[in-house]
Amino acid sequence: MTFMQAISQFLERKFPSWAGCDITFMPEERTLYFYCKTPRRRNAIFKDARLLANLDVGIECFVVIYPGYPDIVIPCY
Repeated sequence: MTFMQAISQFLERKFPSWAGCDITFMPEERTLYFYCKTPRRRNAIFKDARLLANLDVGIECFVVIYPGYPDIVIPCY
């Protein structure tokens, strides 16, 4: 199982309301990008930003993207 498969499955189980977002991992940046298909998905991730920032999964930053809206950048602590 690749890192991308593992993190995708983990996030799908931990945050089922995010289903339907495309995920891309950039290993050189240690950044995970969520490409949302609806504003509702974007808002669901934004509501869980604090939980996401506190995950210790080897990612330094999460970026949530939805066309026409500013990107949401969630740094990990």
